[in-house]
Amino acid sequence: MTFVRRRLAVLPTLSLLIATVLGLTVLTGGPGVGAALADQPIQMPNQVVDAADVLSGEQEAEIGAAIDELAADRNVQLWVVYVRNFDGKSPQDWARETEQQSELSYRDILLAINVDDRSFFFDSAEPIDDYPAEDLRKIADDTIAPDVAEAKWTDAALDTASALDTAGSRMWIYLSVAGLAALALIAAAYLVLRNRRRTLATGDEVSSEDSALTVEELTTQPITTLNPWASELLTHTDNAVSISDDELALATAEFGDTATAAFHGALTTAESALATSFRLRHTFDEEPELSNGERRSLLVQIISMCSDANQALDEQVRPFDTLRDLVDGADARLDALADRCDALAERLDQAEASEAYLAESFSTAVAESVIGNSALARELIQFAQDSIAQGREAVADEADLRLPTAAAIRSAEGGVDTAAKLLDAISDVSQNVVLIAEKSTALAYATAHVGAAESLIDTRRGAVGTPARTSLSEAERLLDRAQSTADEHAADKLADQATALADQALTLARQDVLLWKQQNPHDGAAVLTGVLVDAVINEATGDGGFGNGGFSSGGRSPASFGGSDTSGRLGTGGRS
Repeated sequence: MTFVRRRLAVLPTLSLLIATVLGLTVLTGGPGVGAALADQPIQMPNQVVDAADVLSGEQEAEIGAAIDELAADRNVQLWVVYVRNFDGKSPQDWARETEQQSELSYRDILLAINVDDRSFFFDSAEPIDDYPAEDLRKIADDTIAPDVAEAKWTDAALDTASALDTAGSRMWIYLSVAGLAALALIAAAYLVLRNRRRTLATGDEVSSEDSALTVEELTTQPITTLNPWASELLTHTDNAVSISDDELALATAEFGDTATAAFHGALTTAESALATSFRLRHTFDEEPELSNGERRSLLVQIISMCSDANQALDEQVRPFDTLRDLVDGADARLDALADRCDALAERLDQAEASEAYLAESFSTAVAESVIGNSALARELIQFAQDSIAQGREAVADEADLRLPTAAAIRSAEGGVDTAAKLLDAISDVSQNVVLIAEKSTALAYATAHVGAAESLIDTRRGAVGTPARTSLSEAERLLDRAQSTADEHAADKLADQATALADQALTLARQDVLLWKQQNPHDGAAVLTGVLVDAVINEATGDGGFGNGGFSSGGRSPASFGGSDTSGRLGTGGRS
């Protein structure tokens, strides 16, 4: 089964700012570069690559198990590669090219070993707050260098994983007092919550001006304030990442991988930061023995990581809009969308029949995950058709209606894409209930349940809150580990845990959707599914889009590539 992977701007990129303050540096070992057969920088297919052929199968599996354990304990990914030489490059240059080709990012650490002249490279792909430069250098000097010098190739990787596990003990879930103070100082200098709206118990909303925090306010914020703030930010950031992934797929299909490479890089960075944020949130929720200081630090880190994710996307908004000018060739775009609507409409009857069969025949979490999909798809197809009609009117108007045209096209795109996801999910579940019956393995069971939770949350993103998303993120992490674990017993145990968390996510998500419908009886499928989001309006001109007047919330806008504060930049469009 193919399912959507979770992807996952209140602060600037704090982790990068902190890294600059701390002075992270590149670590290399050995004095020179070998001159034997060239091993060029590579795109690593997995986390252990033995291009030098110095490991046995058992040794490679042992290293893989240690890497899995490190990831589970510290939420950091160690990548190890053995080569004969660095292709005439410095260890740093060779490793950085390998990192780029392998798309390593936040919380990825590379150990590259040149076995011919016994040199190495060791560093994180991006700065990691809980692994400062001095800790990495100590591991390089005290652990890796002796093993490499003595050609202890297996020990070099195993000892590195162990040292990282020890160095990161409990540090990844909270900052030191000094680190938190530094974070507070940096955050206070840059913290501008431009469009964050917090609904208080009274129902009043906090304005942008009220949301800016001084140093004193940030360092003294109670957990009761930071907790809902971090939770809200996680949800909005997760939505922004998912929306960006959706529109980037359209841009890639239209313009190709090369033209969209920078956007894919930004999305990968955002996904990594978001995954870390959910891991931190899971720790916050599931470890009651944490002190208040540790809990506060976790929440501040979540806010920082979500800021990183939004910042990465926001930096690419202008070039993305320049590349993907929706008004260019508007007639052709509208015609193609109309054809897609017609094709989807032809699938509705069969989808409704399949959904009814699943509801009647299978009382399982997977089958129940698609109940209501065909009705939502039907409403979204109609929404898309209405948006297409609005787009045609805007194109025919003699005035220059670029924003209404773009908003109508993007609304229609979101409608047809989400309708297709809903119908595809019915087909997938129909196949999976049969697959589970025929092949009742723990891994197959977990794959189906996690996929069902992914689909439900992705297609109801306008209603689903942070608890369901956190459970899903942890389920995905455990499923990934289960799929890459050689030990069958360990894999089954991880798969069972993933299934339980996926079912928890499904239950929480369905509760969120039910509550949302009760509280928003007049909002339709486009808002529930996240096709329409809160609009970002230019304060200077009153129009959607970028300008010099700042932004505020007003109306609904089709969701677009960007961070949580820029996704609704097209301005009001479509019907809700």
